[in-house]
This record gives sequence, C-alpha cells and structure tokens, in this order.
Amino acid sequence: MSSLYTRVLVSFWAVMLLIVAGAVGVTWLVLVERGDEMPRVSADLMQGAALALRDGGEDGLREWLRATRARRPGVRVLIVDPDGHDLLGRPLPPWLEHGPASGASEPPPPGILPARPLPQLVDDAGRHYGVAMLPPRHELGPFELPETRLAVLILAFATTFVVSWLLTRSITRPVRALGAATRALAQGDLAVQLDPAVSRRRDELGTLGRDFDTMALRLRDLLQGREQLLRDVSHELRSPLARMRVALGLARQPGSDVGRQIERIELEIERLDRLIGQVLHLSRLDAKAGTATAESVDLVELIDGIARDAAFEAQPRAIRIAWQPPTSAHLVRGDAALLASAVENVVRNAVNYTADGSEVRLSLAREGERERIVVRDQGPGVPEHELARIFEPFHRVAESRTRDSGGDGIGLAITARVLAAHGGAATAQNVAGGGLELALVLPRGGAA
Repeated sequence: MSSLYTRVLVSFWAVMLLIVAGAVGVTWLVLVERGDEMPRVSADLMQGAALALRDGGEDGLREWLRATRARRPGVRVLIVDPDGHDLLGRPLPPWLEHGPASGASEPPPPGILPARPLPQLVDDAGRHYGVAMLPPRHELGPFELPETRLAVLILAFATTFVVSWLLTRSITRPVRALGAATRALAQGDLAVQLDPAVSRRRDELGTLGRDFDTMALRLRDLLQGREQLLRDVSHELRSPLARMRVALGLARQPGSDVGRQIERIELEIERLDRLIGQVLHLSRLDAKAGTATAESVDLVELIDGIARDAAFEAQPRAIRIAWQPPTSAHLVRGDAALLASAVENVVRNAVNYTADGSEVRLSLAREGERERIVVRDQGPGVPEHELARIFEPFHRVAESRTRDSGGDGIGLAITARVLAAHGGAATAQNVAGGGLELALVLPRGGAA
C-alpha cells in the first residue's frame, strides 16, 4: 500500500470484517449442530421427565431435574409448575414468566427447543407442567460464557492480536531505524544511511526515510564544503601574509627602498581585504540559500549596465564587448543586486582571460520557461577535466588562470551560489577554435 493512512485503515477494517464473518460462521455452525442434536435430546428428556412425574409426582420430578443437571451439565432443562415457577426455584427467562398455560409473551431466542407452545406433562391430579430446554452452555470458570460467545471471543482476540502485531511491526521497524540513524547523525556519523528496505517503502515512512537520506547527504556535503572552504581560505591567507612579511623584512634592511615595500604591503592588504570580503559574501549566500528577495528584474537592463561598465574597463586592452540588447523585456524574479553580482563576475572573468584585441560576446535568449545568458570569451579555455570544478571556491586552472591574470577563484563560486538560490544553474564549456562559454540559466518571472 502506498499510504500509511490507507494501511492502518484497511487493516482495522479487515479485522472488523474477519471478526464479524467469524462470529456469523461460528454461530451458524453451533446452531446447525444444536438443530441436529436437540430434537433427539428433547425426546429422551421428555420421556424421562414423564416417567419421573408418574412414579414420584412433583417431588420425583424435582429429583429427576437435579439428577439430569448432574448427569448432563451442558443441558439446561426448565420445568414450570401450574403457578408459573421453576420447580427448582430458578429465575425464568422473560418468555416463560407467564406460565405454561398462557404460553410466552415473547418468542424464545434462536436455538431454544422445543418451540411454543411448551410441551406439557400432566400428573394424576390433572396438573400441567411446562417443559423447556435451553441451549447447552459450557461454563468457563467464573465467567460462565456460552460456547458461542467464547468461540467469538477467542476468534476476535486471535485476529486482532495477529493483525495488530503485523501492523505494529510494519510501523515500528522503520521508526526504530530512523531513530538509530538520527542518533548516529547527531553523534557525527555523516555517512549514515537508512536500510534500503525502509527507503524503498512507498508510504509516508518510506518518504520520510528518503528525505532523511537526502538530508544526511546534504549535511555531509555542506560540512565537507565548509571544511574545504576553511582549508582553502587558510591557504589563500597565508600567501599575502607571507609576502607582507617578506616586504616588511626587506624594508627593515639598511638601504632598502622602503616606499616600494610599503606599496607592496598595501597591495597585499588590499588583496586580503578583497579576499575576506568575497569569503564573507560567499558565506552569506550559503546562509541565505533559497531566500533571495522576490522582485521583478529585467535582465536586459541589468546586462546592459554591466556591458557598458565592462566596455569602459576593457579599453586599455582594446577588447570589445559584443552585446545586442533584445527589444523586449526579459523578466525574472529575484534579488537584483545578487543577480547583477553573478553576471558581473562572469563578464569580468571573461574580460580578464580573453586575448588582447579580441571580443567578449554577451547574449540573452528565452528558452521555454527559462532565460539563458551566455558569455563567451576568446581566451585559452579550460581543460575538459577542469570544467566541472571552475565553480568551486578558490579553484583556478594552473596553466592560464593565476593570481596575476585573474582574481582569487571566488567570483564564479559566488555566481553559482546566486544562481542556485534563484532556482537556476551555471554551466561552462569550451568553444571550438578557442575560448570559454559560460551559460547562466534562470527561471522566468513576471512583474511584481
């Protein structure tokens, strides 16, 4: 069953049906058995009662009743005197309370033999005694339960126990597995995964198990990413600090160019400040993942401003920015400042690595329900095995993208985080003939 709710409902419904069917079946079997047995027993008892009344009168009939109770404990015989009382002083059922002469005010229950009018015994004085035989009853200790009720009770107990045990086992096993996995995760075991038997279930517990596995994997990736980022930041901070120490040591030497060393220290301080700012920006993006401000942003206007700024900065290297704005608006929903930062990082990256005197091409197109921004440079490209990693923090391609030719390896990581926070993605591929093409894809959105 694909739903835990349905499983519980159907299980209890099936139990009720089984109990009802079993009760009906047991009752039918008992009544059939009694229907076959009671006529013969009744004839024998009537004959014995008649002989007892003939030989001993009413006292003899009482003695016969006591002997019959001792001899046949499962058969209940009632003999009603002319005044409407049982000879042994026992309480009479409602359908016998009016005595044998008037018959019963109500029909006897099913299984009571013989049926009305009651068989009569007549003594020598002409007094009439009514005889009724109730269904046999097996007594169970102090409860004195009739055999039919006992059978139904046993059936109900057995059925409900088996079904309840199966249902409880079906529910508690995955719950215990989830509890154990949660405790392991809380103790730092980030590789914990649930038993496939739990995650393969198609009910709510299976969905919960799959969500737990996804959560554990996500936590593992996040923590590993943070650890890697911490290691990378530590490594990146060492380099400018080491150069600052060298410059400071050179400045202390007699006859050194102190002004030049101070300029070098200032340059490294600027690099440190920029690096720390980018790391903080990246950390804030991770913390705000999925919570970007929802406003309408026109990508045409956004890219147009970035293209003008890039064209101005690229003039010393004679680099042309090829950008033809679309005539219609291309709207997305998100944070305009973050989206501008993401696109600007890609454009600046392309300007930094394209060849002098070449061009950087920008394009914007609508593809179904998504907007696609493409930035293509004419630089050296990226080795194929490095393409999947250029969006990782601090990752740089050793052959062509060094600190002297580019940034600190965080710009594209920020772009990937911004795109992910807006439900989009960033991809990279080499262009035939040289160059790198970066594509930014965002879901379309209307006006606010």
